[in-house]
Amino acid sequence: MRQWKMLSLCGLMIFAGLAVSQAAPPFGFAKPKSEIQWADDIFAAHKLSQSQNKPMLLVFGADWCGYCKKLEQQTLTQPQLVEYINKTYIAVHLDADKDERVTEILEVKGLPCTIILSPEADLLGRIEGFHQPSAFYQKLATAKQAHLQVEARKVE
Repeated sequence: MRQWKMLSLCGLMIFAGLAVSQAAPPFGFAKPKSEIQWADDIFAAHKLSQSQNKPMLLVFGADWCGYCKKLEQQTLTQPQLVEYINKTYIAVHLDADKDERVTEILEVKGLPCTIILSPEADLLGRIEGFHQPSAFYQKLATAKQAHLQVEARKVE
């Protein structure tokens, strides 16, 4: 079942034409001083993820979500975390209300929700709700370790 969902996501990214525009800051927020380098759309994120062999970091939120704004303002602006995300992941902001199909496929039930996918769209981690920067970093580091383990198994 999980494999089918991941294949559905890959198919969706390749064939459905879902472009996530990032021309304006996500969810109506002011741009932070220290900024995550968000990919322009989910297609670009997937291509970069594959070409750079970096996991994708998908952050789901919505304009009306108070905890999404709190995550954006208090966690995703922390300079060391921003640097780690930019170095380690291909990041994409998704609006759960506008990107309903991706939200459904990845079974996003509450917001904010952060999902980490391998370049092959395998689920590496899920972070539900708001977290302080240190807790968020720990969860991202755990997902990165899962990615490294998957990569090591490929070599064997």
